[in-house]
Amino acid sequence: MKLLLVVASLNDIQPLLEQHQIAPIANDTLKFVHSFKALHHEVDLLETGVGVYQTTYKVTKALSAQKYHLALKLGFANAYKEETAIGDVLNIVNEKPGDFGMVVNNEWKDYYDLGLINREDAPHTRGGLINLTNAYMNVFLPFKKVVGVSVNHYANASAVRERKDKYRADCETGDGVGFVYPCLFEKQLFYQLCVIERNLVTGQENFNLAKQKLNETLTDLIQKL
Repeated sequence: MKLLLVVASLNDIQPLLEQHQIAPIANDTLKFVHSFKALHHEVDLLETGVGVYQTTYKVTKALSAQKYHLALKLGFANAYKEETAIGDVLNIVNEKPGDFGMVVNNEWKDYYDLGLINREDAPHTRGGLINLTNAYMNVFLPFKKVVGVSVNHYANASAVRERKDKYRADCETGDGVGFVYPCLFEKQLFYQLCVIERNLVTGQENFNLAKQKLNETLTDLIQKL
């Protein structure tokens, strides 16, 4: 399989690389892409850096240069629901921009409310940025399907409740829409998995546990895909 693996930082999957003695080779053209072989997979490892803008640009460049059997994003997220545990791995199947907009008359309005983006225009489906990928579904069935929002900043409890209610969201990431949007436009099969590192309801957080779970999940997926 030709696989595009998308992470924010190579450090996030360093335990896996060290465990399997993998030394990714930098791409001559795209400096943020590194390649390696794992089992029967040819993997292009894309390091996005932090934020939506970097992710959007780099994913778009990678998909413009090469088509893949699958694009897989693995990252970290904050949970909006009390019952979601640190280390849970979620499958974000509907991604929404969570704080892109402005306050009008003391009321939050996003780009859709303001009429700047139409929920029915491509690549939207049924009013959302929905992942319709069903290839390799048996491999991804164990991961709970959720709604995610991409945000530019962490907010107070009131704003979190607003995002949760307005978008019916389960979690937030800092870059999810930057991955999903190019994949949908390029008709690239993809999955976006996130590991919960912080619960914004309970206040619990454990990055080391989340990172361990991310590496365990990726190891398992590479073996099963």
